[in-house]
Amino acid sequence: MTQDTHRRLLDAAVTLFAECGYRKTTVRDICESADANISAVKYHFGNKESLYNAAFDHARARSNESNPYVLMDKDRNFHASESPERRLYLFIRTMLEHQFRDGEPTELTQLMSHEMMHPTSALDRLIEVSVKRVYAGLTQIVLDLLPPDTDKERVRFLATSVSAQCHFHHLALPMIQRLHPEQSYHTEALDVLAENIHRFSLAAIRNTDTV
Repeated sequence: MTQDTHRRLLDAAVTLFAECGYRKTTVRDICESADANISAVKYHFGNKESLYNAAFDHARARSNESNPYVLMDKDRNFHASESPERRLYLFIRTMLEHQFRDGEPTELTQLMSHEMMHPTSALDRLIEVSVKRVYAGLTQIVLDLLPPDTDKERVRFLATSVSAQCHFHHLALPMIQRLHPEQSYHTEALDVLAENIHRFSLAAIRNTDTV
């Protein structure tokens, strides 16, 4: 029963934090949604901030467990045995799969969107436990596509450009829906989007005149 309450609180926290953000979600809201006593949050997590961090971890774990491109990368080394070109595509497609599921933004995406707009200490923690590793993996892929003597600043610009293209569609979703209402985020559309980001990024990486 205790574990069941713990899980219900986590599930409710992910959903409500994703919908409303950290500041607009109360512990009472979460407990009501989870059908749990308000004291259960203190018992299981200590406080709201710790519950928020746990909710982020829970959302990340669920996303990883259901992302076929993560599951393909069994050694968690960003498909190191593949060519750099293929690794770049798989990185992009993995990121897009984390962001959209069945055509809609995932709860992990919604949590991240709130953090981009209104950062909390959870963002600093997320950078340490996840983002730095992922960004290092992307940087290595970009490095493997470039001459060995490439300037570090150019590598950084190129890596952040790839990352920005991956995240643009969820961060700018309300604008995209108004400009391009036909844009879909179902599986086939994500494949097309990933291919376009891949081609654009490869062209920039291979262009020796790029600053």
